[in-house]
Amino acid sequence: MKFTDAEILSIISSYIENNEKIGYQSGGSGNMGYVDYKIEKYEIKDLSRDNYEIKFDYKIFIETEFTYYPDNPPYEYSHCRTIIINSKKEIIGTQNE
Repeated sequence: MKFTDAEILSIISSYIENNEKIGYQSGGSGNMGYVDYKIEKYEIKDLSRDNYEIKFDYKIFIETEFTYYPDNPPYEYSHCRTIIINSKKEIIGTQNE
């Protein structure tokens, strides 16, 4: 089974949104911040028995009321993850790198 780019990006986005705190948040000091992400790259590998491995890199961005360019850009955190999905697009395994 071949997945489209949109399907793969949807699976990756769903994984990130379920495992990271995305959206508006209040810090311990009461300051508001916004957490977002960007998928940098991904690759998919066909495994046996209709299972697929998706490796992807993404960045988490944290913007606060003090964020301004170029002197104080958002905080960035890079992540690399690997998930295993089946032909029904269900995540059946994960691996953090």
